[in-house]
Amino acid sequence: MTSVAPATWLAEALAPLGATLGDRLRFTRSGRTARWTYNGHAAEVEMRADDRIVARFCAPAAFDAVSRQLVTPVYVRYSAGYALDRGGCERMVADMAAFFAGVREPRFTFVDA
Repeated sequence: MTSVAPATWLAEALAPLGATLGDRLRFTRSGRTARWTYNGHAAEVEMRADDRIVARFCAPAAFDAVSRQLVTPVYVRYSAGYALDRGGCERMVADMAAFFAGVREPRFTFVDA
């Protein structure tokens, strides 16, 4: 699938992340998955075939007393993902900034560990 998103508005939609979080924000990409990390938190973003962007938000690993293992809590904001348009990308960036700042429930739904 090829995105028809103009590079200018996509760059503008992502700009607040760098401006707010500075040089501690890291970006990597592997295939269709992009990953932003900040202070142990991560946002994993993947394109779906239906022009939607699915984002999973991962908190730093924590010790789980029941399993006696380190687990990574995973959250989502919208199970259907974000629209691949300017508004959808801006909503995703706002959610990424909120998650990196420590916001969890009720804005995000815990889905896995």
